[in-house]
Amino acid sequence: MSKNLNFRKTILLFFVVFVSYNLFAGSDPDTMYVQKFKNNFSVKTFLLNNGFIYTLTPRNNDNFTEQQLKDAKLFYLPHIPPTTGVSVNIKGIGFSYVFKFTNDYLDTTGRIKSGYKQFAMNMYGTKFGFEAYYQDYSRFYFHYKNQPIHLKDYNTDVRAYQWGARGIFIFNGKKFSYNAAFNQNQLQKKSAGSAMLIIAGRFSELKSTNRTLIPDSLSPYYGFTSKLQRNRNYAFLVQGGYGFNLTKNYFYFSMAALVGVGIETQTFSYPPQKYYRIGFPLVGRGKASVGYNGKILFTGIFANTDVGQARNKSFKTQELNYTYGVYVGVRAIKFTKTKGQIKQEEKRKKLAEKEAAKKAKEAKKKATKRK
Repeated sequence: MSKNLNFRKTILLFFVVFVSYNLFAGSDPDTMYVQKFKNNFSVKTFLLNNGFIYTLTPRNNDNFTEQQLKDAKLFYLPHIPPTTGVSVNIKGIGFSYVFKFTNDYLDTTGRIKSGYKQFAMNMYGTKFGFEAYYQDYSRFYFHYKNQPIHLKDYNTDVRAYQWGARGIFIFNGKKFSYNAAFNQNQLQKKSAGSAMLIIAGRFSELKSTNRTLIPDSLSPYYGFTSKLQRNRNYAFLVQGGYGFNLTKNYFYFSMAALVGVGIETQTFSYPPQKYYRIGFPLVGRGKASVGYNGKILFTGIFANTDVGQARNKSFKTQELNYTYGVYVGVRAIKFTKTKGQIKQEEKRKKLAEKEAAKKAKEAKKKATKRK
């Protein structure tokens, strides 16, 4: 309970940092490259494929060769047919929810559908962005390395969920808009890129309520760890990388790639016992999108992936999340004026007032001479 409380405090800290940084940074984007919006309201819907793969590989079992242990790698994955989602952005704060409206008529596999929920929110400033998310999966298929997925290999007791937050530092935010590249709530007027740094906190868990996670046929390879019922992790992650957005006449192509490392506390439960470990996961993130980002209508295709891998004396674990799909949206906006534009307008106004005063003075002199 205390760990959950401390982790929630960390997520709240991310939010406070975001608000503070953007309130006091006082940085406007270069209007030659980025156009911001005012009174922004947008809504978009998307059709997507969403996947999650969790793998366990046994290690350090002297009864088997290294190759045999690799072949005992266990894959857990939910069956999630194409889904529908909706995203709403109000004055720079975005909320999205994915639901299973399309499952019935786009699923032709005959597999049992897994339970799935996803909620996310985001806010992006010139130099800093904030993202928070929650994902929940239930009812998993499992298979072994180099083996197909059989309909009978299904575990209704397995559930996986994860939640967390990311702070995204954008070092060339004056010219490169992360918001325009991957959220389409600004306009990237000229192509640009930027180095980026992500600092994130994440909680993840895979558990089976009534059965062990390891099938009986693989128990010899896993040894005493074959009784595993729960793997819970609290992680602190740091990633660095680069992103860019190529634009031409409102059409765009954007990509970002980041890699990094973290530290996490790992809990492995073998009822009634628990084992605690410290891990150093390797993590990677990739994003890509291509489409049309107009003033009112915006549409395109996208793909995102997050991967993390950690190991200890008994296991190597890996988590892979991916989404890809198509989106279309509309918005009601008013373009903002930057400080520079406001100063120019004030300067032109003063010049006009001086010119008017000068003309009035000259007219008054002419009137006096006539008298």
